[in-house]
Amino acid sequence: MLAEKEIQLLIIEDNLGDVILLEEYLYEALGKLVIGKAESFAAAQKILSEPHRFDAIFLDLSLPDHSGKELVTDVVQLAGLVPVIVLTGYSNKEFGIKTLELGVSDYLAKDDLDSAQLSKSLMYSIERKRIEKKFLESNERFEIVAKATSDTIWDWDIKNKTVLCNQGIIRVFGYTEADYKQTEYWWRSKIHPDDFRKVISALSNSFVKGESLMQLEYRFMCADGSYKYVLDRAYLVLGFDKKPIRMIGAMQDITRKKSEEQQLRLFESVITNTSDAVVIFEAHPHSNQLPTLFYINKAFSLMTGYSLTDVIGVTELFFHGPLTASEEVAAMQAAMLNGKSCTIEIIHYNKNGDPFWVNISVSPVLDRKGVLTHWISIQKDVTDRRKYLQAIEEQNEKLKDIAWTQSHLVRAPLARIMGLSSMLSDLIIDEEADVPFSKQELVTLINNSSEELDKIIRDIVQKTENI
Repeated sequence: MLAEKEIQLLIIEDNLGDVILLEEYLYEALGKLVIGKAESFAAAQKILSEPHRFDAIFLDLSLPDHSGKELVTDVVQLAGLVPVIVLTGYSNKEFGIKTLELGVSDYLAKDDLDSAQLSKSLMYSIERKRIEKKFLESNERFEIVAKATSDTIWDWDIKNKTVLCNQGIIRVFGYTEADYKQTEYWWRSKIHPDDFRKVISALSNSFVKGESLMQLEYRFMCADGSYKYVLDRAYLVLGFDKKPIRMIGAMQDITRKKSEEQQLRLFESVITNTSDAVVIFEAHPHSNQLPTLFYINKAFSLMTGYSLTDVIGVTELFFHGPLTASEEVAAMQAAMLNGKSCTIEIIHYNKNGDPFWVNISVSPVLDRKGVLTHWISIQKDVTDRRKYLQAIEEQNEKLKDIAWTQSHLVRAPLARIMGLSSMLSDLIIDEEADVPFSKQELVTLINNSSEELDKIIRDIVQKTENI
């Protein structure tokens, strides 16, 4: 028996004797059958136009309303994936071959029929169509996947040195169908020179070891002469002799990913090696929780003495102390609450409990949807600068004191000396001049004022030396 299941057949034949003989052979060979019949093309067309589940169709080449090549073409089209076996009273091999080209599964001469031959032909035809259907379904799935993916899917026939690919070669790399040559040489010529040896070496190793799966990153040339980074995943097909016969793969454009990776490495290097302390806090935009620390760079550890293990998960408040200005902290928290950048200078405390001045600039980090995810804090120890500014302020106060001394204390004895000197000059010129003091008294007063002025000047000098 061909199969245990009930087989459904359609016989398109206008000769009743041939139909009866065919039925006898079929029942003898197969047993379980459901046979439909059509005596003309019109009757067959009606049957096949309606939903049906025939396993095979037997077709006579000469019907009252249709015949020959046109009949075969029309029935094959109506049959779809159902195998069509042609029956004829003429042993015309040339025409038989032509019918095979038209899509029939087999060509049988009526005079040579027997149950064994009929069973064999029917079995092969049904199985062949089943395999063809699976192939078409598989190919359809492949075509759908090829259209749905942005990857360039390729199929390398190693023996014939040809490479076929989907539309990805056009969409991703910009080649036209005229540009693309389905040859191994064309494909290899597009690999970046610096990557060529790596790719060929990986292929050779895969061939030698018979490894089915291969994954490789390299650069592939675009139509404009530029290169794109690709991630190529391939599957190697081996023949019966375990030698490579075919390789199928998919190239994914990872140029953007590579660029982002390079930028991340650059940013990581900058953050790691910068002299400024960098702290990254995780934001909690959907709660009232303050941002929590999850990254610090080496500069922060050097500045504070803390390691990441010491401070991971803490908030900014962890570093505050008695001298930390609450108004500055409030200003920063208000800015962060509104998702705004801000810069403040406050006092932090290091691991030893020592206070130091720090300049803090915080900036929000948003994801692609604009949602706040993190805060980046750039911190710099400005203790020395703050001390320097404080020293300048103290110096300015001393200078102000000196200036006041010069403008007030120095002026009084100097004015007296000038007045006394004028009176003494008058007495020297005219001893009868109206002067309330004698020469000796004037000299004494001038000496006293000079000593007072000298003391003031010495005080100024001493203050200046202390600046």
